[in-house]
Amino acid sequence: MDGATDLHFFSLLKGQAEGRVMFAGPFANPVMYDIDMDAVIAMPQTNFSKQRDSISLSMTRPGSQDDDEQHYVLSKEPSNVLFEVLEYGRNGSARGGPSAGTERRWHWQHLPSPPMRGPYLPSLHRREVIHPSAAAVVDETTLCVSSVETGAYAFDTVKGEWRKAGSWALPFHGAAEYVPELGLWFGVNAAVGNTHHCLGAFDLSSWPPVEHRTWNYLDPLSDKWLTWQRHLLNLGSGKFCIATSFQNIEWHTPCNAAGYPLHGLDDEMVVNDLIILTGVEVVRCGDRLKMINHKSKHLEGIEIHCVL
Repeated sequence: MDGATDLHFFSLLKGQAEGRVMFAGPFANPVMYDIDMDAVIAMPQTNFSKQRDSISLSMTRPGSQDDDEQHYVLSKEPSNVLFEVLEYGRNGSARGGPSAGTERRWHWQHLPSPPMRGPYLPSLHRREVIHPSAAAVVDETTLCVSSVETGAYAFDTVKGEWRKAGSWALPFHGAAEYVPELGLWFGVNAAVGNTHHCLGAFDLSSWPPVEHRTWNYLDPLSDKWLTWQRHLLNLGSGKFCIATSFQNIEWHTPCNAAGYPLHGLDDEMVVNDLIILTGVEVVRCGDRLKMINHKSKHLEGIEIHCVL
């Protein structure tokens, strides 16, 4: 896949109206598609291009009487972690400052990157940049990101400041989803090199986080399929759709138009794609949690960039 396609970023904008999808590409202003209105809306230019595996988190601006929305995006660049927020409101401070006008509109604001650094690299004359592997909204003013190498950092959305949260790492991969009916956060495990497909329930209200329960939501596939991506979609009230992406690499001998092998040429690499959509539901049974596995849908031969 070419580099431009890697910069195709989709995000579901969660707020008062969740039927909105934003697309940000490398060459033009982002656009938003409002499903309810069946309308495409031009959005303001971002401060930087966004990788398709960027982590996005949504929340409502604290103290807002108009439910002003905030959508935070962490993008993983080779030499940095870029961080900004897309807000809908009166163009005031993202940190809860005074409004600059009466018109509510979308606008981007650049934010300080998380101070996640590894050892010093003499060849590059700088410390190694560590990318966050997990993130979550933990309360109405705090985001938490982490990696195994650097531990956890908390971002105060009012002050616009990072602080060290601890030497522990969040026990999931990607963005976690909070379910108010259950009072817990839910997340999936890392995909690459991991044949166990797990959904976990966690309490992030105190640090370090507490793991309540994990379930296997999908049986392992044959060894020829390599897991490379997982997406957790929150459908509300403890219902989820988990999109698990696999790849299988095969080598084929090239053939001529008649179908005869062309000997002496290098074999051609063929990448096969498979995605499995799994519907699950987590419910309380007394003082325990139970996962109900509803059904799965297999889509083979289709490369899907994002599931919303």
